[in-house]
Amino acid sequence: MTDTVRVPCDELRALTHAALEAVGVPPADAADAGDVLWRAQMMGITTHGVRRLIPYIQRIHDGAIDPNPTIEHVRKAPSITVIDGGNGLGPVIGSRGTAEAIRLARETGIGYVACRASHHFGPVMPYLLRAVEAGMVCFMGTNVQPVMAPWRGARLAHGNNPIGFGGPRRDGYPFLLDIAISVVAFSKLRHAKEAGEPIPEGWAADSAGRPTTDPVAGMGGWVLPIGGHKGYGLALAVEMLAAGLAGGALGTEVHGLFERGPRAQGVCHFFMAIDPERTIGLDAFRDRMEVLCAMMHDTPAVDPAEPVLVPGEPECALMADCEANGVPLPAQWLDEIRGLARGEMPRSMPEA
Repeated sequence: MTDTVRVPCDELRALTHAALEAVGVPPADAADAGDVLWRAQMMGITTHGVRRLIPYIQRIHDGAIDPNPTIEHVRKAPSITVIDGGNGLGPVIGSRGTAEAIRLARETGIGYVACRASHHFGPVMPYLLRAVEAGMVCFMGTNVQPVMAPWRGARLAHGNNPIGFGGPRRDGYPFLLDIAISVVAFSKLRHAKEAGEPIPEGWAADSAGRPTTDPVAGMGGWVLPIGGHKGYGLALAVEMLAAGLAGGALGTEVHGLFERGPRAQGVCHFFMAIDPERTIGLDAFRDRMEVLCAMMHDTPAVDPAEPVLVPGEPECALMADCEANGVPLPAQWLDEIRGLARGEMPRSMPEA
């Protein structure tokens, strides 16, 4: 069994920044991008946490990701900006898009930002948290390389395109919902394969479209959508909001993060922020959120040992624990990240 260590938050944060700076990412961008991965790790989103440094840095070495891109912001309307990321690091573009959506919302009440020419940007939740901490209600999403077949289809054609929603609260942790449109993230198939374990029914299909519990067969096929045809429709809606409005790559035009060579992914994102001060006021909005959350918490639980929660509460509780006690991390991962911070090449490249 792999040993797990608790790493002080400040140490892990500094390591993620240093690892990105070591491959030419400017310090301010390395801080923005590193914090996305660092916070994801603290929230328990380990599939998209600090170990994503390995493929990001490998792809910089491959020439696919520009560590210091020319990023263009074009304000198309009072509430709309389109960003061309110049094939930069995904969390850098994501951080720019989030900040711009917040800025527009402060000016006009609502801000929408479409980003193209980017790469995998980690999980949605850290961006939601930034917007919520600024007092915004938000809606965000990204397309990804194809890992799903269209409904009734028998070939990969679109991503599982994660989306997220966030809103501030008065007394509790903020409302934060970050979901992929597939039943599970594709990376969970790889983790099951590495562990030598089967996957539950309903997670994936093999290359012929047959349901499978074999993670290797699932990796050769595709993950399944939430809600059947409804999930398929939502995945295409994200393509529309991200790539369609940005004029970027969509569907099979998007390439994989774990490819090798200089070909960029071409990922697109969108960020929407709404200032509740322009509707009923931030304080009044927080009051309404507390009423809603109290209704949920007051619902009797099926199992008293597992009370009803509101989205974002488990992740924020984990983050608070990490701030107090350090971030749990496999010792091998910590050793790899320390090597990256020293400027060493990644030792491995995951399959997915």
